[in-house]
Amino acid sequence: MKISYNVLKKYLPYLESPEKTAEDLIMHTAEVEDIYSKLDTLKRVLTWKLLNYEKVNGSDKLNVWQFDFWNEGKKQIIFGSVFWLKIWEVYPVALAPTILPTWIEIKKTKMLGVSSEGMVCADEELGTSYTTEWLIRFSGNTPLGVPAIEIMSGWNIDTILEIDNKAINHRPDMFSHIGVMRELATIYEKDFSLLYEEIDFSGEKKYMLENQIPELVKRYIALCVNNVENSESPKEIKEFIEAIWNNSKWILVDITNYSLSFYWQPTHCFDKDKVKGAIVIRFAKSWEKFLALDNKEYELDEKDIVIADNEKILALGWIIGGKESSVSETTKSIIIEGANFPWDILRHTGRKLGIRTDALNLFEKNIPASFALHWVSLIYKTLKDIFPKASIESYGESYPKRQEQIKVDYDIKFINKLIWASYKEERVVAILKRLGIEKQDSKLFVPFWRSDIKFKADIAEEIARIDGYDKIISTITDINLWAIKQENIYKLKEDTRKFFTDKGFFDMYSYSFVNEDLMKKTWWEITHCIEMKNYLSEELTHLKNSLIPHLLQSLEENRRDFEKLKLFEIEKIFHKTNSSVNENYSLWGVMVSKKEKVYYDIQNILTLFFKKIGVDKYEYKKSENYPSFAHAGRTAQIIVRGQSLWIIWEIHPLIGENFDIQERIWFFEINADKLASLAYNTKKATDLSSFQENNFDLSFLIDKEKSGKEIEKAIIKTNPKLIKKVSLFDIYENEEKLPWKRSLSFTIYIQSDEETLGDTVKNELIEKIIKNVEKAGGKLRS
Repeated sequence: MKISYNVLKKYLPYLESPEKTAEDLIMHTAEVEDIYSKLDTLKRVLTWKLLNYEKVNGSDKLNVWQFDFWNEGKKQIIFGSVFWLKIWEVYPVALAPTILPTWIEIKKTKMLGVSSEGMVCADEELGTSYTTEWLIRFSGNTPLGVPAIEIMSGWNIDTILEIDNKAINHRPDMFSHIGVMRELATIYEKDFSLLYEEIDFSGEKKYMLENQIPELVKRYIALCVNNVENSESPKEIKEFIEAIWNNSKWILVDITNYSLSFYWQPTHCFDKDKVKGAIVIRFAKSWEKFLALDNKEYELDEKDIVIADNEKILALGWIIGGKESSVSETTKSIIIEGANFPWDILRHTGRKLGIRTDALNLFEKNIPASFALHWVSLIYKTLKDIFPKASIESYGESYPKRQEQIKVDYDIKFINKLIWASYKEERVVAILKRLGIEKQDSKLFVPFWRSDIKFKADIAEEIARIDGYDKIISTITDINLWAIKQENIYKLKEDTRKFFTDKGFFDMYSYSFVNEDLMKKTWWEITHCIEMKNYLSEELTHLKNSLIPHLLQSLEENRRDFEKLKLFEIEKIFHKTNSSVNENYSLWGVMVSKKEKVYYDIQNILTLFFKKIGVDKYEYKKSENYPSFAHAGRTAQIIVRGQSLWIIWEIHPLIGENFDIQERIWFFEINADKLASLAYNTKKATDLSSFQENNFDLSFLIDKEKSGKEIEKAIIKTNPKLIKKVSLFDIYENEEKLPWKRSLSFTIYIQSDEETLGDTVKNELIEKIIKNVEKAGGKLRS
């Protein structure tokens, strides 16, 4: 937000300097990002002497002039009329490249093959009133190479304060000069008498307008004014516009920009003679076309709000005006409009069409509906001052539901307790009064421009920041701080990130949103996702119900940089159940490899992970249910204590091709909320045996359809008292040597709590294990 210090100084003459003003705003209200003066743009506007000139070949109007500047030599500039310049006189010349105070950019150019290296500056171009003539000229004995500002008077050099928009997003009134002035007057404990203009137009002849969507467009005003001209703006408005905007245009355009920056109200003027019939506020029709002021034609749909007449669209709901209804040099009658539009719909339309205007930026701050009349009043009063013969023809308004005044309980005890201060009532009431908040008995009446104040805590914050946060005395807290037990899910997230990064995985952080194109690449319908009503862009339209789309996208973007790539993410996903939205943490990982099967690598990693987080009694089972993007027959469930924590699977090769990945892609997905409830179990301590542990390895052949967990259970069942642990350490498959079979190798740990186990006991146990495994469908591999 750009604020003119000259404008602030005009209404607040007690301001010390731009720097002091910025410092006080920073301490009490918002960050001032930058302070810059237009004086900086005049460093290359210097005094040059005209030596001679000659015609440009091939042109009847253009002349090339030779100027002398003592330490830069001679320079040539192309100029039109011979009448204005005289040889041996000195002129202010802007040497390219530079930017003038009026935002005119000077560049080196060529015309008809002749170079022009700068510009001779006129009053209008420098923003000065040095001469009554059009061109500034000095006497021939003026020193050369001197900055023109040193020998001229009448300069209007302004300083701009640029306030950080992010710091005032909740304060739409601060996107204006009048809002900043009121804030400064409150900080300096000065009265501020500048009020918003308010004219009662209700007695005027009625203008016909139709608001078809009053529940969305809460207020619309149309004021028809005759006997105006689209002439040059008065000096005061022109200087104000040029301080904030690129350049001044004509009064009927400048006056709306003046309202926008001075009052923070986007307004617009239609040429009344170009409006056919009544004004209608409605939704656009599908495929309806609209020619805007930027000379672009936009295609609209039924979600866009428009202002129209009986024949055409006049404007796109407070985003941009229409070309066919715009004011011109012949305009004599206008319709001034003021309105309140739903900010979410405007933002959606602006994003969809790629339009970003200052009006849209302000309406996104949710401007109160009551403001519309003040802005229309300001424009009419200003035009009436400029054109005394201006007259009102008619007035129309749609305002079905009046904005209610905000009331907040006054509670000085609450304020002092919250801030830990001891403010006196007189001090509190004085601050509130300067902010426009009136106290009546036990209620505070909040002004219409402070829609951000709703609660007692908001009042306390206003008192603290205006009085000065630096005045709040630091004290030792008087709160009992008990030990906080961390929930399992947060511990799980921390342990997950440490474990998988240690195993060579990259930790991913992705957006919570997806779009239709991305979901289609994963063979997933976007209808399974929750659509955002006010999405940020066409790329981020729905809440994600899976982490797989972004992980595949990350694989596609990073695959060429890594021969082997492993990614994981633990984050929330979102599901809709009937009319409610449910969310849960989910853990997803992906491995890309040229190996035939990566399943066992993932299983071994997850086994170590479960051990790390204290999960026991789990198994991996073949799954008959798998998502559409999985490879049929290459899926497995993860079962923990009878609960399915989801699945391990291989991505279908055709989906891999959608992401330009030719290698095999293996994923695992785990419901992290469920896992957290099963993790970190307290284990019962047992006495350690004083006798030696022994172990041996056995390999068994089993059908591929049979799980290793069944064989493990059969081994333990042989003698649970002696068999302390069974560990699967190798899986071997070979279709040629072991058709339809696979070999599983186990290490079996045995130990007695009563005696040292000899070979006889060990051999007998092995024979029993073999028999038990045979009953379970396995066979000892020789």
